[in-house]
Amino acid sequence: MKGFHTLRFRREDSSLDDFELLVMLLSALKWREKNGMIRLVTDSRGKEFVKDCGIISAWNDVSTCLDEMDNLGWNENSFWAGAKLFALSNQSAPCVMIDLDFILWQHIDFSRYGTNIATIHREQVNNGIYPGKEHFCFYDGFKLPLSLDWEVEACNTAFAYFGGQEIIRRYTSFAFDFMTHANTEGEYLTYMVFVEQRWLSMCAKIMGREIFSFSSLGDLFRGKQQYFTHIWGDKERLRRSKIYREAFCRKCAIRILRDFPDWGELLQNTEWAAQYFLKEQENGDKHAGIHKTALP
Repeated sequence: MKGFHTLRFRREDSSLDDFELLVMLLSALKWREKNGMIRLVTDSRGKEFVKDCGIISAWNDVSTCLDEMDNLGWNENSFWAGAKLFALSNQSAPCVMIDLDFILWQHIDFSRYGTNIATIHREQVNNGIYPGKEHFCFYDGFKLPLSLDWEVEACNTAFAYFGGQEIIRRYTSFAFDFMTHANTEGEYLTYMVFVEQRWLSMCAKIMGREIFSFSSLGDLFRGKQQYFTHIWGDKERLRRSKIYREAFCRKCAIRILRDFPDWGELLQNTEWAAQYFLKEQENGDKHAGIHKTALP
């Protein structure tokens, strides 16, 4: 199965923390090991960044089509995940959209989902994150379709399978119109999660496509799932705490050394990652195991 990552570097000062780089690397390497080819969809700055970090060969190929986004006119502060949707519009189905902070540890038989959609889990919409239609404002007379079902649960799209080209086209074309005409007035959450996560479930219902879930919120909170790691909820803690951040990076280093020793040797010679790998060697932990759920 083809997967893709999206990395948007629209500013000259764009960068990633070490822990983000290590998780992104593990995500790409594990996908290739367990599920197939993976592409990095980025822009020219992003391509140079991963090249300078010494990890560009983690992906089967690299596309810089996100350079085209410079002329689209979207408010990328409000639509911070818009690049994912643009990247998706350039893919052929079937394919899997994978966030940089998401690692799938196991093989999945995606053929069971056919031309439908599969996402991590569904999300309830009776809260402030998913407000009603009266919340949204637009320019140039743009209006939301009357046919939208505002009761259908949204989708978490940190990891999403798209089985047919028509669902990709319908999903992304409306999203582009929405982002072009939205009057967000500096709002940085509700507009983005609507067009990325709620619209997907609305679109699927309009098209009569089924949405499968890999897990449930209950299983996630109870720690019952064993096949993926998503660090989204832990990023702020990782950024705030140097001790926690360095310990996490060393855990990632242990896993890379165990599962991908060639990459461990390569990263020991990079300026940004050497500290985590050399410490593990000095401690005699090169072959120490780390269970997948030990990563936050």
